[in-house]
Amino acid sequence: MTPRSPRADSARNREALLTAGAEALRRDIDAPLEDIAAAAGLSRRAVYGHFPSREALVDAVIARGAERIAAAVGPLNEEPPLEALARLGARLWDAVVDVHAVARMALTSGRTSTVAYAMNPIRRRLRALLSQAAEGGLVRTDIPVTTLAALVERAAIDVLEVADASEPGCSRRLAMTHPLCAAGVGAVEAARIADLVDQTEAAA
Repeated sequence: MTPRSPRADSARNREALLTAGAEALRRDIDAPLEDIAAAAGLSRRAVYGHFPSREALVDAVIARGAERIAAAVGPLNEEPPLEALARLGARLWDAVVDVHAVARMALTSGRTSTVAYAMNPIRRRLRALLSQAAEGGLVRTDIPVTTLAALVERAAIDVLEVADASEPGCSRRLAMTHPLCAAGVGAVEAARIADLVDQTEAAA
């Protein structure tokens, strides 16, 4: 049997550290480096061959997670903008439901440069959908769309703050309705829109 190359071993160990890091941070956002290394089957010293510090490892975990979140956006369907906003919230929730503590840390920490690139496609779509909704008088228009988009994004992060792991269905629905309410949509209408999204997903 041909032995693995040192480069292949290095790539495998790095991937193991990222996977172990995501899992450890999911359980304990302050998980020590020793625990992450042990979960990956490596020594603390071996970690430094891939990452110069725990913070660097956390940055890499967050960057990979941000890419996963961005990939969850999927293609834009031909549907009304408010339904598209609710669907975006649902897709993002589905992408982070198992790691929402890490996602919250990524979005609210000072790691702006780490997540900005991966999050840009989501933010562009959010602004585009809000612009379309504003043109139709479906959301509040007393503030600029860029400001409104920031408030809606903040509302989505708030859902991560209050998410209840024991009731994932309720949290997923909140990920659809709360950002809509932040955009100026009434609670009853937001619930109706979430129902429509649920119905189309069930029928797909």
